[in-house]
Amino acid sequence: MPHRAGLVAAVIAAAAGLGATAPRADAAPEVAVREDARTAEAVRLALQLSERQRTLLALNRRADAHDRALVGRQAVLATYGYTGDPDRARTVLPLASYRLSAGFGLTGPLWEAEHGGQDFGAAAGEPIVAVAAGVVTEVADAGPYGLRTIVTLPDGTEIWYCHQSDATVTTGQSVAVADVIGSVGSSGNSTGPHLHLEVRPAGGSPVDPADWLRAEGLTP
Repeated sequence: MPHRAGLVAAVIAAAAGLGATAPRADAAPEVAVREDARTAEAVRLALQLSERQRTLLALNRRADAHDRALVGRQAVLATYGYTGDPDRARTVLPLASYRLSAGFGLTGPLWEAEHGGQDFGAAAGEPIVAVAAGVVTEVADAGPYGLRTIVTLPDGTEIWYCHQSDATVTTGQSVAVADVIGSVGSSGNSTGPHLHLEVRPAGGSPVDPADWLRAEGLTP
């Protein structure tokens, strides 16, 4: 790019030199006019080339910044199980570090009915991220679910994130895939720090979150 800038400067200098050369005293008036026109055209072309070079430099800088951002974004998404094109990411896992514990459909004394989600055992305070983009439709204490954040996806599917120790989003806020929404805790009916994740298509009955994630190309 410095070489090109030098070329532009040389062209402008040459054009300026042409403009500084006065027509011969004995030159015909029409010759002087043509020389002035050529000088003006050379200056115009030199300025146009300079402007194009500045535009190209700005575009290259923006492209470099975008590439660097994508590399960082790709690393973040890989932490949550997605290794494809960052621009095509639709779904990620909710935690970077976890162990699967109670699964969907279990029954027993810990639950009033069948277990409606998938539990991810994790350290207290571990960041929870949005598994998909949507709008936060609830952040509240939900009794046995503890502190619960609900994110509603564009197709109406509700994702419930339960037993949080804190939430970093508010109702009405839009979240992108892999945005941090809160932290793992043990609020509500819980025997230890974990995330209880529920997936409810159209806000109805829950389905197995593990199956839903697998259908999105992720292995919990």
